[in-house]
Amino acid sequence: MKKDNKPYDSAFKDLADQDPEGLLLLLGALPPGAKVKALPREVTTPALLPDQPYEVISETEHFVAHVEAQTRYEQVVPERFVDYGARLWLKYRLPVRCYLLVYLRQRMPEDAPASATIQAGGVKITVEYTTVRLWELSADEALKLGRESLLPFVPLMSGGREELELSAQMLEEVKDEARQRELALHFVVLSGLRYNREEIFELIGRSKMIPYEVLKESSIIQWAIEEGMERGMERGIEQGIEQGIEQGEQMGRREELLKLLQRLIAKRFPDFEIGDEVKQSGDLDALEELALSLDEVPDELALRARLDAACDGSARLNGAE
Repeated sequence: MKKDNKPYDSAFKDLADQDPEGLLLLLGALPPGAKVKALPREVTTPALLPDQPYEVISETEHFVAHVEAQTRYEQVVPERFVDYGARLWLKYRLPVRCYLLVYLRQRMPEDAPASATIQAGGVKITVEYTTVRLWELSADEALKLGRESLLPFVPLMSGGREELELSAQMLEEVKDEARQRELALHFVVLSGLRYNREEIFELIGRSKMIPYEVLKESSIIQWAIEEGMERGMERGIEQGIEQGIEQGEQMGRREELLKLLQRLIAKRFPDFEIGDEVKQSGDLDALEELALSLDEVPDELALRARLDAACDGSARLNGAE
């Protein structure tokens, strides 16, 4: 896994640091009654950093579990496991069990190897490892574990909209506000790998887990937006957050934002129409904020006032130019 601090990596690091038992349960690597101790990531000098090794101790077993995580499968995995596995054994002199957690099916070969061998003269090292495909794991079973650190990964498991909604509901029940927001941001990023980002922003926004300003200013969300734009993704209200995008992208942002806003409005005020003036000249930032705080609008009169204000603000900006 590349050490580039991307949000997908951050989500795994959060799980690995906050809930080692939950991670190992997910991988099927935790014997009954076992105790888990996180080991230092540095296993040699110069530093070589595996994703996360753990010391696992039960009544019948004592071993090191080494976990690597990848958004998409990479061909360098087998050789990496040989290197890490050998170094972990040399340092701890314990059996080493290796696990690869892959988030997405794309690029995953059907005949992906389960072992790797390096031979250098008379020295031969073979490492066997277990590949866990996240999309094959049961979202329902993961939810039954009741471990909050696993919730951001549930949307990528085998399941659908029901499990997605239930994950969001369980996130709402996290009592620590700072922890809740951190998990919710990871939930947004990982869910966006599978689901329409409009739906995810709507789901998180209406739960009030992340206030609008926190959502907008989050470095995690900013990265996801920039990453999507680089790949030519023109859908979702997040495209408009970054300033200076080209005119064509601005048009795409307006179209998608208005679609989302009309959908949200229809749920609360079924007969309400946005209006042509708003569609043509409404200030996008104001409309975006309205979409994320719509549940705070008490009635149609207040909603119309917000939409009129979005048009007035846009007119003032254009006049100032």
